[in-house]
Amino acid sequence: MYENEPVLIPEIPGKISIKKKGGSEYVRYLVSRTYDPVCKYNRPEQKIIGIRIPSIPEMMLPNENYRTYVKEGEAPMNEEQKKTATIYAADKKRFIMLRELFDQMYYEFQLQSRRKPDDPVNPYKASKINSILEPLRKLMAGEDYAVYLDLIDVQEGEPGSEHTVNSNGKTYSDVALMLTQYKGAMKRFGNEKM
Repeated sequence: MYENEPVLIPEIPGKISIKKKGGSEYVRYLVSRTYDPVCKYNRPEQKIIGIRIPSIPEMMLPNENYRTYVKEGEAPMNEEQKKTATIYAADKKRFIMLRELFDQMYYEFQLQSRRKPDDPVNPYKASKINSILEPLRKLMAGEDYAVYLDLIDVQEGEPGSEHTVNSNGKTYSDVALMLTQYKGAMKRFGNEKM
């Protein structure tokens, strides 16, 4: 399990290596070498001590092996690095919480869009959706794909007017499409930044 607080990747000559696997970069620590007489070379025994943060390449999220094996190599952070690490940890915590809320909402709207795709989404639901989409949009604001992420227009109508039935002009299938765009953007953001 990886911790949420970033640390600097240790600089211990001959002990630290980074291996890319499945879109992630794992920081490995050389524990020992065992000589193989058949192959006539040393086989390294390495332990993963963390995962590199894509948006901050000099930092990683450590795991329990980091605390076990890295004692002398932990480098102190300067003030700017501490600030960056703090912002990253807060953004990651917020992103995880919003992703969990989003996933529940996404599932619900996928079901509704199959059952009644052309039914309008009422203003209360639209405002609840926006309460999750807006902070997600702010987190992803610096990304190229953020310009394609919209919020639902919520226009409260007067009781008895034609706008009370469909005040935002969006149907369940419209909202499901919007949420699918957000889901793709969140996946990419999670892989590239978190």
